[in-house]
Amino acid sequence: MNEAIQTWTESSPCEELDEYCKKGLLKGLSFKAVDKQGNIVGVSISGATSLNENADKILLEEADHCKNPKFQKILYIIAKREEGAKLWERFPQDKEHVEVFVTATDPNWRKRGIMNKLIAETERQCKQKNLRILRLDTSSAYSAMSAERLGFICVYKAFYKDLKKDGQPLIIPKEPHVADSVYIKTLYD
Repeated sequence: MNEAIQTWTESSPCEELDEYCKKGLLKGLSFKAVDKQGNIVGVSISGATSLNENADKILLEEADHCKNPKFQKILYIIAKREEGAKLWERFPQDKEHVEVFVTATDPNWRKRGIMNKLIAETERQCKQKNLRILRLDTSSAYSAMSAERLGFICVYKAFYKDLKKDGQPLIIPKEPHVADSVYIKTLYD
């Protein structure tokens, strides 16, 4: 999504996106992979969030008040995710879940299992904290394939062409990135 609408660039950073990503950093569920020289080659930013039946309404209100028009589109899509996934209905016994907000691997380090290890560490920490629901939202075809390989199950999928505001699609990414999805992994019964 960010690439499709150029939410963040070196010359034009998006403070709202940065703030969104930061909300999970201090929860003890975010990790980085570094090479032998100490360079960051992969990250996973996650945080425990409540399963709230009003989350979509809260996000819609946030989107309506967002001053950044590009990030506003992303907030609308995230609100649609909440509305469509209805995780509070799927997991009524759970009060919160762990949401993976951001995953990224340095392009020079892809296909080496870094993301697998970061998600495995997230899962381990979730179990230690008695958090059984792990959520991974995917905005690209590649992240969706990764989620499936890691054992996540798709519980919501919407095609970008159908995610509209005022009759117009919010974003249209390049193929093969045609759908926005929510994946869930139940870590224990």
